[in-house]
Amino acid sequence: MTTKTWTISNILSVSRIVLMIPAVYVLATPSPFHREIAVLIMLAAVVTDALDGYFARRFNEISDFGKIIDPLADKVSIGVVVVMLVIFGDIPLWFAVLALTRDAIIFLGGVYIKAKTGIVLPSTMSGKVTVAFLALYLILSILQYTYFAGIMIPLQWLCVMLMGYSLAVYSKRFFYSLKNSNNKGK
Repeated sequence: MTTKTWTISNILSVSRIVLMIPAVYVLATPSPFHREIAVLIMLAAVVTDALDGYFARRFNEISDFGKIIDPLADKVSIGVVVVMLVIFGDIPLWFAVLALTRDAIIFLGGVYIKAKTGIVLPSTMSGKVTVAFLALYLILSILQYTYFAGIMIPLQWLCVMLMGYSLAVYSKRFFYSLKNSNNKGK
C-alpha cells in the first residue's frame, strides 16, 4: 500500500467527480443529442472507474485515500445524476431517495469505522455490481429510448434488490468490524 495521495488511480477517481460538471451542463442544456452527449461523458466516467482500480493494482497504488475517494466518486456521480433525473421527471422520487439514502448510510458508516478503528474498508463486490446496474438504469433513463421501455421497470426493481442486498452486506461488515475492534481492546 502506498502513502502517496496523487497517484494515477486517485487522479482518475477525482476526474470522475469533475466529469459530472460537463455532464450536468450538457444534460441541463437542451439541444440536439444533448442526452446522448451527456451519456458519452458519463461513460467516460465509468471507464475511469474501471481504470482506477486497474492502475491501483497494477502499479501498487492502493492507498487509504484511494479507498475513500473511489467509492466517494461513485456516490457523488450517482447522486448528481439521480438528482438531475428526478428534477427532469425521468426517475421516480422514491427511487432517488432510496439510492441516495443507501449511499449516505454506506459512506457515513465507512467514516465512522475509520474514526473508531482507523481502518478504511474497501468497496465490496456487491457494491460494485450494484453501482454497475444502477449506472445502466440511469443511463437508459437519460436516453429515454422507447425500445428500452420494456426493461426499465424490471431493471429498476433489480436495482432496488441489489441496493438492499449490498446495504445488508455493508451493514454486516460494519458491525463485524466494530465487534472485532472492540474485542481487540479487551
